[in-house]
Amino acid sequence: MKAAVEHTKLLEVIAWIDDHASGVTLPADERSLLAIGCLDVAIEHQAAIALLHSSGLYGSELALLRVLAESLVRGLWLMQSADDGQLRKFKKGKLDKTFSELIAEIESSMGTPKGVLSAFKEGAWTALNGFTHTGFHQVSRRHSPGRVEGNYSEDELAKALGVAGALGLIAGAQIVSMSDRKALIPEFLERMSAYANDARGH
Repeated sequence: MKAAVEHTKLLEVIAWIDDHASGVTLPADERSLLAIGCLDVAIEHQAAIALLHSSGLYGSELALLRVLAESLVRGLWLMQSADDGQLRKFKKGKLDKTFSELIAEIESSMGTPKGVLSAFKEGAWTALNGFTHTGFHQVSRRHSPGRVEGNYSEDELAKALGVAGALGLIAGAQIVSMSDRKALIPEFLERMSAYANDARGH
């Protein structure tokens, strides 16, 4: 039941982001195009997680959560932290930084060291790696008594859906902040705050 509630909330958030971020005019310089591409992929992954949940494909749903997080963090880093040389390297398929280093540089540029992204990485990264790379977190949940099938708890599915909602909202807010409709930023911040408070209430 808890996962079903979170899934409904995620679908509502996806529709809300689409309604508020569609049709905005965005910059077309190289840095912005690279960042926007990553952020748009993050929003697509958010929608894919909701779709996978609808289809009962929970292993794939959980595996995609790390990919969503990476898309978001890369987009934020390219926009806020990467220098011109690093942009050129990224275009050649090279990114010589760990996920932790990307987060540290983003939070440093924002003046929020050890912030929300660091806390997310610290609390969830090991499990996300396990689900994405078919480690123990994923494999241990493929067994039920006498059967081989997905066996994921309501709590972990609900948490994954909630994280997907929050990360997608951050991606949408960043896109809007780069657009001609910056006046929408307070609405995104309000929605993000309400979403976080609702999650803490459950």
